[in-house]
Amino acid sequence: MKTAKATYNVPRGDSKVVEMGGMTFFDGQEVELNSDEHGHLMSKLPNNQHFTFVAGEDLPDAKPKRGRPSNAEKAAADAGKAAEAQATAAAPAAAVLPTVQPVL
Repeated sequence: MKTAKATYNVPRGDSKVVEMGGMTFFDGQEVELNSDEHGHLMSKLPNNQHFTFVAGEDLPDAKPKRGRPSNAEKAAADAGKAAEAQATAAAPAAAVLPTVQPVL
């Protein structure tokens, strides 16, 4: 997912608020965009003379992969489970004390 920031620069004699692609832009206020929700705006705004567009960093996709996991992913998951099991076995067990109910 790509991120960006866009700022609307009002032309002389025009409205200080503009709505484009479901987003509302106010004069001089920076708005954060991402490619998942605002891909169409991220392709249009860099070429628009009334917007200052600053591309941000690429973030890893939050969407889960589709399909079966690869053998490498299975091996990594198994290694993580084995390490967790060793840590659990090495940790001292907590003592469970019986609860005593008062007799009335």
